[in-house]
Amino acid sequence: MSLRQFDAPIDRRTVETALAVVVFLLALLLFVDVPVALEPVLSLWRPATMVVPGLLALSVLVGVSAHAVRLASRLTAGEDRTRPGDAALSTVLASLVLGVLAAYTLWWAVAGLYVVFLAEAGGVMIAPLFAVIFGSVLGVLVILRTVVARLFPDGLPARLRGAVRE
Repeated sequence: MSLRQFDAPIDRRTVETALAVVVFLLALLLFVDVPVALEPVLSLWRPATMVVPGLLALSVLVGVSAHAVRLASRLTAGEDRTRPGDAALSTVLASLVLGVLAAYTLWWAVAGLYVVFLAEAGGVMIAPLFAVIFGSVLGVLVILRTVVARLFPDGLPARLRGAVRE
């Protein structure tokens, strides 16, 4: 019995896109002036402003790590586990940028959770703010990656090369 038999009903990229939309909505909710009547509800959403960007960053880091393992197995083990387009320069650069931004977002999300719940520090809570800001930037990049992947299944560089030849 192999692991391929247990196909997940939801793809990781679909979850990433949904988390990206939620992070973006949380950022809007955080930066828009909210009526006083909604203030108790928003106090429940404050932990979500750190947890959701952290989950998005963790999911992106899992995908980036899987990409790195596939590339490393191609070079070291002699096995070719790569998918089409894995070794393309644009894919490697996108993976690198998303990985760095996801690590930075995860750092701020964990720091925000620590400051809010464990450190009981007074003053301005800057870590949750940075978690939402970097999480929303990461979310926009994830949504952009999803749109490009849906519009150009062969890859954007292959599409651009084809347009130049025509």
